[in-house]
Amino acid sequence: MRTRLLGLSTLLALLAHAAGPARGRPLPGPGAVEGGPPSALGVEATPIFREAGLLPGGWGEMLVRVSNRGSVPAGGEVVVSPEERTRGGSRAPFVVAPGASVSLRVPARIAEYDDPHVRVLDRNGAEIYAQSFRRPPDETLLLVDVSQASALGAALRRVPVGARYDPWSGRYGVPAGYAGSRPLSLEVASLPYDPATGDPVLPEHLAGYARAAAVLLRSDELCRLGHAATEALGGFVLGGGTLAVVVARPEDLRQAVVRALVGGEAAPAAAPAEARERLVLPEPGVAAGSELAGQLRPVPRAAGPEAELAAELRGFVGGNLRPSLYGASAGYGLGEVHLLGFDPQRKPAVDSAWAQARMVDLVRRAAERRSTVLLGPGGRESLTPEIRRQLDPNEASRWAILVAALVLCLYSVVAGPVSFSVARKRGRPLAALVLLPLFSAAAFLAVVGAGFAAKGCSGRARHLDLVEAGAGMKVGVVRRWRGFFVPGATDLVVRASHAGSVLGTQRESPRDGSADKLLCDRDGARLVDLALRPWQTVVVREDGLADLGAGIALVKESAGETHVVNRTGRRLLGLVLSQPGAGVGFLAKLDDAAGISSRAFRPVAGTTSISAGRGGLSLVSFQPHALRAELDGAASGLTAAWLAVLDALPGQASWFPADVPVLLAQIEGGEGRSHDAGLRVDSDRLLVRVVGYGGEP
Repeated sequence: MRTRLLGLSTLLALLAHAAGPARGRPLPGPGAVEGGPPSALGVEATPIFREAGLLPGGWGEMLVRVSNRGSVPAGGEVVVSPEERTRGGSRAPFVVAPGASVSLRVPARIAEYDDPHVRVLDRNGAEIYAQSFRRPPDETLLLVDVSQASALGAALRRVPVGARYDPWSGRYGVPAGYAGSRPLSLEVASLPYDPATGDPVLPEHLAGYARAAAVLLRSDELCRLGHAATEALGGFVLGGGTLAVVVARPEDLRQAVVRALVGGEAAPAAAPAEARERLVLPEPGVAAGSELAGQLRPVPRAAGPEAELAAELRGFVGGNLRPSLYGASAGYGLGEVHLLGFDPQRKPAVDSAWAQARMVDLVRRAAERRSTVLLGPGGRESLTPEIRRQLDPNEASRWAILVAALVLCLYSVVAGPVSFSVARKRGRPLAALVLLPLFSAAAFLAVVGAGFAAKGCSGRARHLDLVEAGAGMKVGVVRRWRGFFVPGATDLVVRASHAGSVLGTQRESPRDGSADKLLCDRDGARLVDLALRPWQTVVVREDGLADLGAGIALVKESAGETHVVNRTGRRLLGLVLSQPGAGVGFLAKLDDAAGISSRAFRPVAGTTSISAGRGGLSLVSFQPHALRAELDGAASGLTAAWLAVLDALPGQASWFPADVPVLLAQIEGGEGRSHDAGLRVDSDRLLVRVVGYGGEP
């Protein structure tokens, strides 16, 4: 008996070993299939921001390098999907010449409960590489240090940040003096470099920055980035991100990308007084002697810069720059750009507690600024029944149910009591049976006709988009919800609207695995084999960038009022304007190329509610139902559209920051698309939220 048990346990161990690769490791031998001959393909895979850059419920971006050690061209496919679920996922085909290698940047939708899994298949579909990656804990704020070996990370990892808001989990963080909860700690991620060029590898899709609070890089590397990577980085800042730039060479300040980020050409200057101010970081509210206290590092403190560092401090002037704690800072869209007055990646600043404290505070500020962004690109998935109602034609066809009920009631009366009573009075009671099929056919045709009148006999698409932008900006970040409705079962191909966009179907439950097949190649990202059932609506969410023409300007007037100028190329409808210290006003419409003072807006009350956060952080929410008559009078269904956006927020956010104006409106005509995935677009609603001062009067 003992011998049989030993043999059985040995057999089970062998079967478990053969079932798949070990977690977090590739299959035996680089690019080798277990139990088979070695492959000519070598594979390396990693998240671009390492595992710390993966956002559960949101998006990340993987870097996969494939090298061909053989003598003939080879090809295959990279698949990134939730572990143990391989029906869908992001897919990127590749072809690599003999002796060459290719690098693929693959956007990945990260499951809420499953770790992402990378597989590489050859042309025959055989798996030659497999690896899983763990997601980071929720209580971290990510600083991306663009360097080959982050010396700053060794000094700052696990330092408590003291932020009062965490945009990546939709909850408050822990301010100074608050005990009993886990504070938000700093995580520093470096990223891979291209071995051929020596340049850093940054995401080429905006959603690849979903987990990042701030990005630190050198100006010379910024100026060498490719078009797609530059556009994605710029979109990250436009959408509320923070970019810290170390000016490596004075001539970099004249480069187009730097001028665009800071609003003009900058020049070196003496370090401002603000850069030398003393900075005291908040202490985490952790009880002494607790297990958590041993996991966190001490908060860096210094009264002033060391003598060697003080001699190197500098400032910058020009463009939109203003003096700040970090050197010089400028707003860009919803985010911020900092030209640092010191180099935190190198000595003496990398070892300076004074410089380290400023980098921690920069991340704290970056996190709290994100509280004013409603829907960050690539952010967490939220279940949105109101969005589905906005895009589902079935919601507008409920009258057909009432018509069908009335027809059936009328049929039951006419075909039954009335018909037999009339036949009996005529002395021919069985004659009613002759008319009964005619009444049944008429009722059937009436019910079917009502259904066809309500649902139609052709497929349709509907769009609901929200663009968030800084005042005067020509481009903003957009969350698109695209609904597709067909009368018969079919498969669709849904393409992204922009090369840097990502898209996926709306999930009904956070535990749902992704069955989407997102194909990423030279033609951009697109969902393939998207199955639609008869009379059911499928909603696709897309995150990317959107064009706003010449933008919407919000200019401060001398009397404390705000001047609004519409340069979108289309009329604005249902304008809601919030001003610092002046409440909320409403205007029904504003024509293109027209400007108007906030004095012309009618004051309205009850449109906002304030929720007090920890540490004095206040979040102001929008209450569209308080303006139902005005909004729906300006554009039919506008109230329900704003309520749907409110329902889509993954957590709390501040619609109306206290120190800058905010404008909400609908752009007439939407994005102007007549067809989507081959279906006619019968509803196209484009909402816009503009934040801050900016633009030409």
